[in-house]
Amino acid sequence: MTTVADTASGLRSIPRSGIREIANLALTIPGAIRLEVGQPDFRTPDHIVAAAKRALDEGWHGYTPTAGLPSLRERLAGKLRRVNGIDAPPERIVCGVGGVGVISSAVAALVDAGDEVLVPDPGWSNYRLMLAAVHARAIPYPCPPDLGFLPDLDRLEALVTPRTKLLLVNSPNNPSGRVYEPELLRRVGEIAGRHGLWVVSDECYDQIVFDGSPVAPGMVHHADAERVVSCFTFSKTYAMTGWRLGYATGPAPVVDSMIKAIEGSASGTTTMVQKAAEVALDGPQDRVAEMVAAYQRRRDLAVELLREAGLLTVVPEGAFYVLADVSPARLGALELAKRLLAERRVAVAPGTAFGTVAAEAVRISLASSDDDLREGVGQLCDLVNGLRR
Repeated sequence: MTTVADTASGLRSIPRSGIREIANLALTIPGAIRLEVGQPDFRTPDHIVAAAKRALDEGWHGYTPTAGLPSLRERLAGKLRRVNGIDAPPERIVCGVGGVGVISSAVAALVDAGDEVLVPDPGWSNYRLMLAAVHARAIPYPCPPDLGFLPDLDRLEALVTPRTKLLLVNSPNNPSGRVYEPELLRRVGEIAGRHGLWVVSDECYDQIVFDGSPVAPGMVHHADAERVVSCFTFSKTYAMTGWRLGYATGPAPVVDSMIKAIEGSASGTTTMVQKAAEVALDGPQDRVAEMVAAYQRRRDLAVELLREAGLLTVVPEGAFYVLADVSPARLGALELAKRLLAERRVAVAPGTAFGTVAAEAVRISLASSDDDLREGVGQLCDLVNGLRR
C-alpha cells in the first residue's frame, strides 16, 4: 500500500499554497469577489487570438525546437534590446511553459542538491516548490515592512554561506508591487559579485510599471551579466496567462542546460502559441498601455481605500498587487482571509503564502474590475476595523 512516506521528500515537505487554498474555497461560493489570484480580467487582445487561429489553419501543429521557434527568438531578441536594454542573440534565448517554466529551468540548470538559494520574503510561493524539486534549500532574505518591503541588504549578505549558490531577485515584486530602483539593484549585484553568486532575475511584470515609467529596471545592468539569468513572460503583459509562454536569456552554457531541463519536462512550448506571440510582439502595443493604465487606476483606488481605513502598507509601483495590513484584526492572515470569504464573499491571498514577513498582511489583486475592487477592499476594511473595535 502506497503511503505519503513513499513520495519524494523534497516536495512532501512543502505545504500547499495558501493562495490555492483560498482560491479553491472561493470556487464553492457563488458570486465571490476574486481578489486572490493574479488573473487579469482583460481578454487577450483580438489580433493575438486571431493569430493563434490562423496558425492552426495554416498547419502549425507539430513540434518546434525545444528552445522555441527561431523566428520567435529573433523577435524576442529585438524586444529585449528595445524594451529591456539587454543585448542577447537569439541563440541565448529560451522559451518555456510560462514564466514559471523558464525560472524553474534556470534553477534546475544552476542548482545542485544541498545548495542554498536566497529567496525574497515575502516572495512568490512557487520559488520554494522549484527548489524543493531539486532538493535545494530555500533561505529567505527579509524584505520587511519598515523598509517598505524592500530587501534588507545587510541581513541578506549575512545569510550567505559557503553553500549559497544563487540569489533570486523579483522586481516588480509579487506580492508587494515594489519596483527596485537602480541603486538598490546595483548594491544587490555587488553582493552577488563579492560572493560569486548566480542571480536569477524574475522580471515577469517588467512592463507593468506605474507613474509614467515605461519598463522596470532590470538586474542584468547591475551585476555581472555573465552570472545573471533574466526571466520574462507573455502572461502579464498581454493578458495571456492561460497560453503558458515565458522566455529567458542568460549565458550560453546556462541556456544550454535550461534547454535540457525543458526537454526533459515539457519537450517545448505550444506551437500555435509561439506563432501568436510573434504577432503580439509585432503588432500594436496600445492594449498593453490601456491595461497598465487600468491597473494604475485600480492601484490608486485601492490605496485610497486602504489609507482611509488605516490599513495601507506601501504604495505599489508596479505589478498588479497591493498588500493590506490586517494586524488590527488580531487574527492570522489565513484565518482572516477565510473569514472574509465566508462572511463577506471576498477572496484575498493570505500573506503567509509568501513567507513570514507578511504574516499580518493579505495580498489584493488589482487584476479584477474596478467595481469588484471597490466592493472587495471596502468589505475587507469594514471587517478588519470591525474586529479592531
